[in-house]
Amino acid sequence: MPEGLKKLAQPFMALPPAKRWIVGGVVGVSIIAFALLIMVANRTDYRPLFTNLANEDAGEIVTKLKEQKVPYRIAPDGKAILVPSDKVYDLRLSLASEGLPQGGGVGFEIFDRKNFGMTEFVQKLNYQRALQGELSRTIGQIAGVEQARVHLAIPEKALFKEDEKPATASVVLKVKGQRQLRENDVQGIVHLVASSIEGMNPEHVTVLDQKGKLLSRNAPSDAAGKMTASMQEMQRAYERNTEERLQSLLDKAVGSGKSVARVSAVFDFRQVERYEEKYDPETVVRSEQRSEESMGGANATAGVPGVQANLGRTQTGAGGATSPSGSKNDETLNYEVSRSTARTIEPVGTLSKVSVAILVDGKYDPPAAGKDGKAAKPKYAPRSADEIQKIDALVKSAVGFNTGRGDQVTVVNIPFQDTGEAGTDEGGQWWNAPIFLALLKNGLIGFGFLALILFVVRPLMKTLKPAKQTTFEPVPTAEETLNQIAEAHRVQIGNQTIRQMELMNKVKEEPYQAAQILQNWLRTKSE
Repeated sequence: MPEGLKKLAQPFMALPPAKRWIVGGVVGVSIIAFALLIMVANRTDYRPLFTNLANEDAGEIVTKLKEQKVPYRIAPDGKAILVPSDKVYDLRLSLASEGLPQGGGVGFEIFDRKNFGMTEFVQKLNYQRALQGELSRTIGQIAGVEQARVHLAIPEKALFKEDEKPATASVVLKVKGQRQLRENDVQGIVHLVASSIEGMNPEHVTVLDQKGKLLSRNAPSDAAGKMTASMQEMQRAYERNTEERLQSLLDKAVGSGKSVARVSAVFDFRQVERYEEKYDPETVVRSEQRSEESMGGANATAGVPGVQANLGRTQTGAGGATSPSGSKNDETLNYEVSRSTARTIEPVGTLSKVSVAILVDGKYDPPAAGKDGKAAKPKYAPRSADEIQKIDALVKSAVGFNTGRGDQVTVVNIPFQDTGEAGTDEGGQWWNAPIFLALLKNGLIGFGFLALILFVVRPLMKTLKPAKQTTFEPVPTAEETLNQIAEAHRVQIGNQTIRQMELMNKVKEEPYQAAQILQNWLRTKSE
C-alpha cells in the first residue's frame, strides 16, 4: 500500500470498530444519495410531441423519428409520443412540413401521388376518402371537439332525377372532457357537412357523440324544436340583459358587491293568426228597377184564326166578350252588402310575466378597538323599511312592472356570507417551465454538495482528527518535596524581612505620620 494512502487510512484504522462501521456507513450512504441526485438532475426531460394520435399517424411519426435518430418514448395508451423538451418545437415544424399528423385520415394530398393505372372506381373512392378526411380535420378544429370522424354515402347519379337517391352523412364526435356542445355548434357542423357535398340536404346529416347520443335534429317535423332553442336563447338573453341593468343600478345605490339581482322571464311564443269578417248592418241600395203595366176595358172579338183573320175579314157574332180594365206595377231593389275582412298576426315572443329577486346586504358599523388593541369585527345592521321600499320601487320602474301581467318583485335584506374561494390557476403551471426546472436541478446539486461538506465531511474530519498527546511528569520524592517546602518557606521569610525593613525605614523618615497612624489604630480599637 502506498505510503500516502497509509497515512490517510491510519486515523481511520485507529478508531474503534463501532466508529469505523458508523463512518463507513455514513460515507457509503452519502455517496449513493449524491449519485442518485446527479442522475435525476441529468435525466433527459421528455415532453409530449403530439397527443391523441391515431394509430396510422403514430406509426408514421415514429418512423420519421427513427430516421432522424431522435430519442422518443411512447405513452402507455399509445396515443402520445414524447421527445426531449429541447427538440419539441423543431420536430413539430419539421413534421408539419411533411403533412404529419394527418388527423386519422387522408385529405386531398392523396392525389399528390400520381398513379396512371388508377381506375375510375378507385379515383371516386379516393375522392370520397379525401372529403371525409378534410371534413374530419375541419370539425376537429372546433372548440370543444377533440376528435371527429365523418362517413359519407354518395350514390351514383341516375339518368332521371326521380331515380336519384340523396347523399347522406354521419359524423361521430369525441367531446373534450365533460363538455357539451351547444345546439348552435351542432347545427353549424350539420350545415358545414351539407355545404361541402354537392346536393346534400342538412336533413340528411346525422351527428352523434362518443356515447352514441344523437346531437342533431334534422327531421322536417322538428322545426318546432329548432324554434324552441332560439326561443330559449332569446329568453336567456333578456334575463341576462335585465340582470346586468339591475345590477349596475343597485351598485350605484347600495355599493358594489352589496346586492345580487336575478330575473326570471316568461315569454308567450304562440303563433296566433286571426281572421275577422264583419258586415255593416246599415245596407245601401245598389240598383233599383221598376216596371208599370195598365190594361183598359174593350170588347174582344174572337174569330177563327187563319187567313181571313189576318186579312181583317172577321165576322162579328152576337156572343163577343169584353176584357176587364186594370194596372200592374213591379219594383226591384238590389242592396249592397258591406263587409270588412281583417287578418291579424300577433308577434311571437311577447313578454307575459317577469319575476325579479333582489338580495341586498345590510350595513356594518365601523369596528371598535378591543381590549387587547385588536380591531373587533364590524357589527351588522339591517337596512330600514324605507330603504327596502325605495329599492323595491326602483326595481319595479327599471323592469317595467305590470300588475296586469302578474309580475313579481321580491327584495330581501339578509347579511352576506364570506365565500372566499381561492381560484386555481391551472393554465400557468410555472413549475413545469424549462427554466425553473433547470434552476431547480442546479440548486439541488449545489445543496447536495453543501450538505455533504457540512454534515458528512466536516464531522468525519473532526472524528478522524488525532487526539492531543498528554505528557506525564515524574512524581517527586518525599525529600524533594520537603526541600521544596523549605525553600518556599525561606523565600516567604525573606520577603517578610524585606517588607519589615522597608517599613522601619519609612517610619524613620516620617515619624510624625507614623505616630498619627498609630494613634488612629489605637483609637479605633478602643471604640
